[in-house]
Amino acid sequence: MFPWFLSGQATQPDTLPRGAWAYMEVANGDTTFLMALRAVRIAERRSYKDSLERIQLIKYRIAARKVYPYALQAVDLYNEVQEETADMNKRKRKRYLRHEHRELKEEFTDKMKNLTRTQGKVLIKMMEREIGKPFYDIVKETRGGVTATYWHTLGKLYDYDLKEGYRIGSDPLLDEVLLDYDFDPVGMAR
Repeated sequence: MFPWFLSGQATQPDTLPRGAWAYMEVANGDTTFLMALRAVRIAERRSYKDSLERIQLIKYRIAARKVYPYALQAVDLYNEVQEETADMNKRKRKRYLRHEHRELKEEFTDKMKNLTRTQGKVLIKMMEREIGKPFYDIVKETRGGVTATYWHTLGKLYDYDLKEGYRIGSDPLLDEVLLDYDFDPVGMAR
């Protein structure tokens, strides 16, 4: 008996499922199992400058593990909203965004309030990395310029610049951690 995820006489699927998958193909009496596994990064053992760098890397890894599901949801939602509002006029778009904001606020307020500063920073950097825009621009598009300026000013109080965006090399430890988190469905590199 074959596992449920294997199927006989299968053809290549048009879209590959997320994560690991396998299927069986029978051609001329020969059976071939085709599998795709998640990408694995192999690196040499890291040497640290000091114990503070080691602790910071551990903090980033823990934070990334916690906020990755939120980042996936946020990026998917952003892309969905962009598609939905592409052909709307300014008034309809604003009304639609306001409605979506109310729904999301009810669902995510408690979860987001419990994030640490490090977790918030990693979440924002994950989103900026995937979307390709500074977080300030994302907030400005979806919530407006006044709200974006408010959050940018608040971020400056905590030494964080929302207009800066994700730049490779600005925080090498964070770059190293974010390499392990891939947003592509089949794990293909960009």
